[in-house]
Amino acid sequence: MPAIKMKKPLGQLLLDNRRITQEQLNEALRYQSENGVYFGKALIELGYISDLDLTQFLAEQMDIPFVKLDDLTIDKEIIRLVPEEMARKYQIVPLFKIGDQLSVATADPLNVESIDTVSKHTGMDLDLVLATEADIEYAVEVYYGKSKKMEGLSEENIEYEIEEIERQRQEAKDEENVGNSKVIEAVNTMLVQAIDMGVSDIHFEPREKDVRIRFRVDGTLFENYTLPKTFQASVASRLKVMCNMDISENRKPQDGRIRFKKDNKRVSLRVSTYPTYFGEKIVMRLLDKEKNQIDLKDMGFSREMLQQWLDLIRMPNGIILVTGPTGSGKTTTLYSTLTTLNTVSKNIITVEDPIEYELDNINQGQVNPKIGVTFSSSLRTILRQDPDIIMIGELRDQETVELAVRSALTGHLVLSTLHTNDAPSAVTRLIDMGVEPYLIASTIRAVLAQRLVRKLCPHCKESFVPPKHLFERLNLDPDKEYDFYKPVGCIQCRNTGYLGRLGLFELLTNDEKLSEMIINEASLDQLRNYAVKKGMVRLMQQGIKLATEGIVSIEEVLEITSMV
Repeated sequence: MPAIKMKKPLGQLLLDNRRITQEQLNEALRYQSENGVYFGKALIELGYISDLDLTQFLAEQMDIPFVKLDDLTIDKEIIRLVPEEMARKYQIVPLFKIGDQLSVATADPLNVESIDTVSKHTGMDLDLVLATEADIEYAVEVYYGKSKKMEGLSEENIEYEIEEIERQRQEAKDEENVGNSKVIEAVNTMLVQAIDMGVSDIHFEPREKDVRIRFRVDGTLFENYTLPKTFQASVASRLKVMCNMDISENRKPQDGRIRFKKDNKRVSLRVSTYPTYFGEKIVMRLLDKEKNQIDLKDMGFSREMLQQWLDLIRMPNGIILVTGPTGSGKTTTLYSTLTTLNTVSKNIITVEDPIEYELDNINQGQVNPKIGVTFSSSLRTILRQDPDIIMIGELRDQETVELAVRSALTGHLVLSTLHTNDAPSAVTRLIDMGVEPYLIASTIRAVLAQRLVRKLCPHCKESFVPPKHLFERLNLDPDKEYDFYKPVGCIQCRNTGYLGRLGLFELLTNDEKLSEMIINEASLDQLRNYAVKKGMVRLMQQGIKLATEGIVSIEEVLEITSMV
């Protein structure tokens, strides 16, 4: 369809409907002329009308449907009809087609050039619907997969020592590029976008001809965009300057930290560099205290298991372990547990590597092997600090484990983590580390094994019936009705099919019979069989239950728990 014309200019219509004043109209026309933007954009940037109000007004005046793009799922084949460059340039998103007619969303239905160009390229008539500019920009970013928008943190929001930066700038061979505005803009964009998307890790990865930027969201890495190879050295230097690393050193790994504010919100990044064949790979872990301070009741525990856990962590002494692979949420569980236990009557002390989130009114310490501050040396000192509860970041060696056992035997509650596949494996791991079985039996109160599983996006998930062989594998009745769903992908979930994560938990509690089995060095299979017999729900079984309820996908459960 051709571009729709209005009976009156947009400014006059807004004036007639008392949406703007004559003074605002005149100022917007001047702003439009000076900045080369369309009239509606001028009004929005001057703050005279909101993006949403303007779009809804246009829809009403022009009798064009208004849509919220986050309510729609767009097929990938439809997206391919309009090239990325064209979608970005004209701010148009294809939605669906019927016959030779293509429905597209636009924020500017008066732009004749954009509508004619897209129509000629696709060979179809366009049926226009209106959406806000912000919705269209976000949809383009989601469906085309690369962000080119350069905006974000202001320079004054970065918290670092100016004197140190100036010193390192003098030493840097690439001094001019470090201060280059395009580099600053690129880094700011990367950080802001990551925060807005809820990213947990940013990967800066040099390749032969470019630099790949990957984000980890809900535990999964995906390529977000690439930077030209010419940006590599200057962006790396910029990041290293921000976290007080030596920017003249690129032959050995370094660690650092960036602290900054965005929208009155404090966020920290833990930064690590690693020399590779094509240059330094940099990984940044985003540490957002607000995001990661999850209440225990919101972590995915069943009601019965949550009550069990609350009873266990209020024991006066003993060792409680949280186990699982890297990235399974062990630290979040421990921090949430400490927050629950944190009262004025309890002296809680931690030793961590590193401190990931600062907890109010909890005494947190960090290991530093370079100066002799290790888990074991810190734990010896902690025992002289009159603690009630001790949190050890990880039981890494025999000496630390033995000190944790001694702490539990002398009346302290010790919380820690261990890398094992399931809860019963923690017992055999401790024996392998040289701890006497009778000490394990007398101090271990419980072991919680966990995994993080992605939740299906509730906006686009589709019901499906798994093949029969899967019912047999899962030991499910094929004649019974289950609510199995599969991922699809929409704007709400950034076209992944998943939105958010929750925990799968397996809780092993000690009792007289289990203690006897540990002392007699029962096999791992015997420990597992007894635990299940007394009521422990395995990780896979909990995941299957969530899959049959349509909360997670069965593929995700099998992938996460296949080694358990």
